[in-house]
Amino acid sequence: MGPVASTGRPGTTRTVVCVGDSSTRGRSSGDYVAELQRRSGPDGTRFVNAGVDGDLAWNVLQRLDRVVACRPDAVTLLVGTNDVLATLDARREAVYRRRKHIPRTPTLDWYRECVDAVLGRLRSETTARLAVLDLPPLGEDLSGETNRRVGAYDAALREVAAAHGVPVLPLHDRLVAMLPPGHRPPPFDGSSAVMLKATFAHLLLRRSLDEIGRRKGLAVLSDHVHLTERSAAVVADLIGDFLLPT
Repeated sequence: MGPVASTGRPGTTRTVVCVGDSSTRGRSSGDYVAELQRRSGPDGTRFVNAGVDGDLAWNVLQRLDRVVACRPDAVTLLVGTNDVLATLDARREAVYRRRKHIPRTPTLDWYRECVDAVLGRLRSETTARLAVLDLPPLGEDLSGETNRRVGAYDAALREVAAAHGVPVLPLHDRLVAMLPPGHRPPPFDGSSAVMLKATFAHLLLRRSLDEIGRRKGLAVLSDHVHLTERSAAVVADLIGDFLLPT
């Protein structure tokens, strides 16, 4: 069971839980949860960071009790990047089986089942407003096989969300629109070494993720997988708009 970290203030009047993987946890990725808290000002909103590095949708399902226990007024869900990564090759699947204890071979159908179960539980066990964010690109070559797979997972996510009456916040399209004309990104091979080097440069050398991505020839991702600060601000924009009174 991963950590659920609150960044709220005394006198909270509203609790928003942001559920996801490392892009939500915000250590190796731009921290959109902290940005939302910073923007909220003194209005009493408490943002709870329920992001756990490496989580697949199945892992999120296993730790929903802690999300429900927060008695949230709103929940956002951003998960699926690791579900896609786990399908790239047998070696990577083995890593996820060992580190995340997944019980079966990851597939698109299993992702769909897990997201359906997550939204079903949140619908039945909370009174929260719900929103899901679709997946960011994996690498910035939109024509490659990896991003075709991301597109299939995003399509499945939208189908499941629609069945539950849950809005999908268009993160993927917003990030794609930020890619410069004629963008020629470096190839993405799924290497964890690139991610480890980026995390080292960010946490120990204190470089911004925007700068780390730029040095690699990337525009919206720091290491082909994680969000830069600029991209995290886009997530905060989308969630902030969703949270406006209806």
